[in-house]
Amino acid sequence: MLALSERVAPENLSGADARRVVIQLARLGDFLQTTPLLAALGRPDVLVTPAQAPLAQACRHRGQVMILDPATLEDAARADESARLRLARLQGVLRPFWQEPVSEIFNLNLSALCASLAAGWPGAKLHGWRWDNGELVGESWSAFMMGMVADRRLTRLHLTDILASYAAPTGPPLERLDHQVSRAARQRAAALLPPGRPLVALQLGANNDLRRWPIASFAALAKGLSEQGANLVLVGSSREKVLGRRLKREMGPSGGEVCDLMGRTDLLALAAVLEASDLTISADTGSLHLATAVGARVLALYMGPAQAHETGPYGHGHLVLQARDRCGPCQESAPVCQGQAPCRMLITPQAALKASLALLQGTSARGAVRNLSLPAGVEALAGELDRFGQRYCRLTPPRLSTGEGLALALREAGRLLLRPSYESISSQVTEELKSEYQPPLESARQELDALARAAAQLAVAVELGDRAAGKRVLAAAPGLRALGHVAKGKQPAGLSQACRAASAVLELSTGVR
Repeated sequence: MLALSERVAPENLSGADARRVVIQLARLGDFLQTTPLLAALGRPDVLVTPAQAPLAQACRHRGQVMILDPATLEDAARADESARLRLARLQGVLRPFWQEPVSEIFNLNLSALCASLAAGWPGAKLHGWRWDNGELVGESWSAFMMGMVADRRLTRLHLTDILASYAAPTGPPLERLDHQVSRAARQRAAALLPPGRPLVALQLGANNDLRRWPIASFAALAKGLSEQGANLVLVGSSREKVLGRRLKREMGPSGGEVCDLMGRTDLLALAAVLEASDLTISADTGSLHLATAVGARVLALYMGPAQAHETGPYGHGHLVLQARDRCGPCQESAPVCQGQAPCRMLITPQAALKASLALLQGTSARGAVRNLSLPAGVEALAGELDRFGQRYCRLTPPRLSTGEGLALALREAGRLLLRPSYESISSQVTEELKSEYQPPLESARQELDALARAAAQLAVAVELGDRAAGKRVLAAAPGLRALGHVAKGKQPAGLSQACRAASAVLELSTGVR
């Protein structure tokens, strides 16, 4: 499928010389998490999948919407014919795009085909993933982000803010993701929704079962909400209707009424349904991100591969219950548990019900978890925006471990690499450490102190250009390996400052009393 939608002439752009294109050919939630980048770039054109197109067209911060089905590229690339014919087929598919002059391309997809697509625009300056002497490369900070994948428990940078950093904003470009609900969509939603308040939307499914809260848990939560007078709406795709039928069976004949809209709304009507809801309860799904984009409040249930710090609900005031077993967050393609996902059982329906009722009463996320009994392995997080972007406050303060101190240090280092204009302020980090963590054990204090010295030594090695010294530091302190640009490849600007920022945060961590 190949199409060019209606043209939108952005008022602040003039002519093809200023034309920018953002390539985002991924999932629905990925497009929504791209909308702050679009705002920071000043309404660029977007190239999206057919599924993403309705979201793109309802975004206030885009220019022209272009549509390309990635399957079209895959089919052309894998055709059973000679390499020359396959290349000709690909060029034929993409030529309509390349004929329109573009000044800058932002390719957000780590894909050889998307990089080839980006390279086809003659004379365009390329950002994001692109070909360089036959090698797929990203920005100077991309290696740092890829290094963080080695231990995702250390990740404290949200995908939305990573994407927005391509435009080098001085702060969060938007206070929430963007989706504009039309009057027609609101009218369609009103005709479907049950009367009465409060209204709670339940998203039962997820794109992988490892991310999905058990239906029995959802049913117990739904029954409790119904008993407290809430009106329940099931949202999701037609493929998920089987989950809705299972939920109703689990609730039993006395469980209360449920309005099942699964498969009955398109994306635009779904957005209006979520906007009308007083609370959306969901795992890490496109529906969750759509709810935040229309200003709805969210209770997010994260487990398995889902890591709130990476893709949690964006904006202020959302509550996350994050379940982490010893192996979480896991790799979706190869979970240690071999798909059993015991972490899915850690969040209890009783805890989710108590938190939901408090949120429905207008209580803050912090107030909603007061006196909430959470089992070991579950932490409560409240979303907020700071000077850089999204972060999640710990509402049930754990003891400051070596890993937690290192995660905060790498967060500050990453922020400086992503946006050189960012300034780390020690007083704010100190307050975060004191208010969200209990003092570390002496063993952790000593480990944090050693890491602080190592990060400072790494900064010196970077400044001197001494790669051998940098390798020795990283061999002794593997927790800093994400900063290992010093050991190989091109060093990003600000690497020594990033190492010093990490050292400063680690030193502050040792002083928490």
